[in-house]
Amino acid sequence: MIFFNFNNMNNIFKFFIALLIPLTFFSCDEMNERVLPSCTGKSGDLLIVADSIAYNYQTGAAIQQIFSQEQVGLPQREPLFNLIQVPHRSFARIFHTTRNIIMIHIAEESKIKLTVREDVWSESQLVVSIYAPTDKIAAETIEKNAGVLLDYFNNKELARLQAKFRVNANSKNAQYLNEKFGLSLNLDELYVVAKETDDFIWLRKEKSVGGHPVSQGIMIYTYPYTSDSTFNVAKLVTKRDAYTKKYVSGDNKGSYMTSYIEYVPAQTEISLNGVYVNELRGLWHIEGGFMGGPFINYSLVDEQNNRVVCIDGYVYAPKFDKREFLREQEALIKTITF
Repeated sequence: MIFFNFNNMNNIFKFFIALLIPLTFFSCDEMNERVLPSCTGKSGDLLIVADSIAYNYQTGAAIQQIFSQEQVGLPQREPLFNLIQVPHRSFARIFHTTRNIIMIHIAEESKIKLTVREDVWSESQLVVSIYAPTDKIAAETIEKNAGVLLDYFNNKELARLQAKFRVNANSKNAQYLNEKFGLSLNLDELYVVAKETDDFIWLRKEKSVGGHPVSQGIMIYTYPYTSDSTFNVAKLVTKRDAYTKKYVSGDNKGSYMTSYIEYVPAQTEISLNGVYVNELRGLWHIEGGFMGGPFINYSLVDEQNNRVVCIDGYVYAPKFDKREFLREQEALIKTITF
């Protein structure tokens, strides 16, 4: 005959309960954590989820007018974003992780609404949803918020690139620029110094994409601040050309980088981390050579040292579209800290 010790059985039962409680909580925590996949698509891709009855009429026209407009400062026509449209019934799981999404919802009972969400189906994702009762009102909502919508998606693309550059915050290049100019850029080690003086540095990164050369460069130069007229477009270009003619040479003897006289750079005033910055987007070429491409230039006043600091990024990619290569330079320059 087998005798059970009920006191021991009670203790064993309590022991198992004690084990199960933390396991139960651990499992719940695991289930509540959302492990999102990486976002998909190329930089500059924008998925429009809209039925044809809207996309082929006023709503689609408004979207295309805003996001398909030509990017200024490039040697060939390129849109601000590459648009891809799918109707709601075709918005399958394969599209859910797309990096940039605009969803158009039109229904008679809908109230006018615009929502912005991040990380909905994937990491670093941006989803804008627009609700409206009619096609016309949806189009008007998009047009009214055109500038804001462009900023949302442009800034998100820059933020994705800057997240990648963050690992270079303490690189040798970043430390050297900090020592030389009192500023820091998250510059990777693939950039090498091509030319340097007390008030100027030219770093370049050469790579091959599909067997074709791609060159990206960063120039930093400083000069005394005298007046606000410094930020006149013509003066900024003249100052840039003076440095590039002196220090940025081409492959042929006596050749040098200069700006295209025929193309007046587009100027924009922006705020970067609370600092007033002047942006120029223009075109460069090699005088006495055959190279050329776009550049983006940022000028700002370093009040503490009473100087103008110019940071310039350029691209040479003869076999490729230039928009995304130049976006990389923009994102890199905007990691600047003093």
